[in-house]
Amino acid sequence: MEFKILSRKEIEAVEEETEKRFGISRLILMENAGRSLAECLIERLGVAGSRGVAVISGKGNNGGDGFVAARYLFNAGIPVEVFYSGIPEKFTGISFTNYQILLKMNIKAVSLEKSGWEMPDMGNYDAVIDAIFGSGIRGAIEGRDFELIEHLNRAGRFVLCADAPSGLNPDTGEIAGIAVKGNMTLGLGFARRGFYTGKGPEYCGEIRIADIGFPRFYYIGGTI
Repeated sequence: MEFKILSRKEIEAVEEETEKRFGISRLILMENAGRSLAECLIERLGVAGSRGVAVISGKGNNGGDGFVAARYLFNAGIPVEVFYSGIPEKFTGISFTNYQILLKMNIKAVSLEKSGWEMPDMGNYDAVIDAIFGSGIRGAIEGRDFELIEHLNRAGRFVLCADAPSGLNPDTGEIAGIAVKGNMTLGLGFARRGFYTGKGPEYCGEIRIADIGFPRFYYIGGTI
């Protein structure tokens, strides 16, 4: 399938129309996105890694993609731990749904806020999934989020970015103060213009695009 390069605004419009016109909910798209992330990481690293994977999730839908990915890694027999910012009561609805599933499956999920923002030791893991902001970044990154991304970049682990490196403007390729420096970026549904401009190539690493279930209509010239 040939993937289009769309802006954040265009992709939001596609998501909304996909749900309203075709009945494909954002919850379904999130499920497909998370599964694609897990499959991409398994393909890249295999399942033999003894130290497993850390998933770093934010409070938005990108964090929910990370929650789903953690579930599929767990089901594949890969040790996985989730670290999340924000509090569950402020997660988006579909992200909270997938957070609850994690708890019911007894997958370890640690609140960075409740732990006093004690940063996880990334040396305990073979790889990290960046699901902090993705394409949902708004404004400059500051405070604890800045520290978290700085910590992740210093760790030297293999990093798979969900949808876009957190901190990279997906439309322009500009950095919002700091950004995750990924080894690989999995665009969800469509490529972003910022992958190929500005700092995009430097921060995205290898770029792959996943089909997460948008109707074929949007890939062959459908209007947005």
